[in-house]
Amino acid sequence: MNLRIRQMRPSDVVAVVRIANQAFLETARLGWLMGRRAVDRLVEDRECLFVAEAGGEVVGFVVGGCSGDRATIGWIAVHPEYQGRGVGGLLLKAVEDKARRAGLKTVITGTPFARSFYEKYGYECYRVERALLLELIGRTVKPPKDMDVRPLLLDDLPALASFMGDEEYLRFLMAYFSVYDSDPDMCLIGFRGKDVAGAVVGKRNEVYPDLVTLEELVVKDESYAYDMLDALTYAVSVKGYRWVGVRLPVRGLDEEELLRSGWKDAKLPSFWTRYHIRKHLR
Repeated sequence: MNLRIRQMRPSDVVAVVRIANQAFLETARLGWLMGRRAVDRLVEDRECLFVAEAGGEVVGFVVGGCSGDRATIGWIAVHPEYQGRGVGGLLLKAVEDKARRAGLKTVITGTPFARSFYEKYGYECYRVERALLLELIGRTVKPPKDMDVRPLLLDDLPALASFMGDEEYLRFLMAYFSVYDSDPDMCLIGFRGKDVAGAVVGKRNEVYPDLVTLEELVVKDESYAYDMLDALTYAVSVKGYRWVGVRLPVRGLDEEELLRSGWKDAKLPSFWTRYHIRKHLR
């Protein structure tokens, strides 16, 4: 196979998009998304953007970057007909060589599905952002037993501020107002007696409308966390949606307990566990 690695050019964008369409499982396969990102990077800095060319055709690409004290890999993909031939390794090497010439010592990336590929070339996983998914179809879903729950209204927000610090409260407000018009049914407040116990915000996924993800969960006491999660799960079920997703860590929720309750490692193309990968260059 006569293969050549060269820098990406603007004329390569269509080929890059078509490879992404066919190679990625995650949402980077969407034409509008990869096309926009490739163009943005070509405009900003194309020094760490490379393609693999065979017989005059682009068969793979990598979108990398070199800044600060490290290099990064945003996306790397190889056309299905050329996978398993070492093309991906050569594209990685192009970014690594560029990083070495710039005096950088580390290359980092994140991936949902390609951990074994990177490990094959000497990379290591140093952190995991766990995402869990609960399938609601075929499951009995009930509201929490020991908590009264209703939609979270604008006037309820000050009561939540009383048991949150400023930064936590601002994060919650950002989540709340991001779904204020689109998903008001997924914003809930819980009470124990007359006292506010906590609140939760869920958001429908743009790619999978049957998926609602937990955006923020705040509780006065950690023991209330599962009740608030159950409240969101019930609201999602009542709407007829299929999945609830949670990105850990979340205060009051334990990964092992969730797994015992039927939650699974998330592997949807738009919602997945992220593996942070790095390689120390020599």
